[in-house]
Amino acid sequence: MINSGIQEHGQSLVFLITLAIFGLVMGLVLKRRITERFAILWMGISLLLLAASSIGFKYIFKVAQIFGIPYPPSALFLIAIFGLTLLVIELFSWVSKLNERSRILTQQLAIMRDTLDREMARRHTAVETSSQS
Repeated sequence: MINSGIQEHGQSLVFLITLAIFGLVMGLVLKRRITERFAILWMGISLLLLAASSIGFKYIFKVAQIFGIPYPPSALFLIAIFGLTLLVIELFSWVSKLNERSRILTQQLAIMRDTLDREMARRHTAVETSSQS
């Protein structure tokens, strides 16, 4: 197994990195650089990372052993890839909804523009007719 000193050093490094990520997310939230939906998502991810790096770090080695992964950091990468895949799926669903909303708004705008153009043409015709009489 891995030396206890190396494991503690690795845990400290991972915790500091996740603390920096948490601080970055908090800064973006406070500056309102990300929307509420993403702020909640990233705050959740940051809190999970902090919990995993502080409390759950030793369990990563046990998870790697249970799944037969010979190099425990590989288990961490596997978990990270799974989490990022879920995040990408969430973002794609959000983008799909926005594309649909954009299409509907564009159609509604085109209908309103056509209605406005017809009304302007009708009024222009009415003004010309009244000025000729």
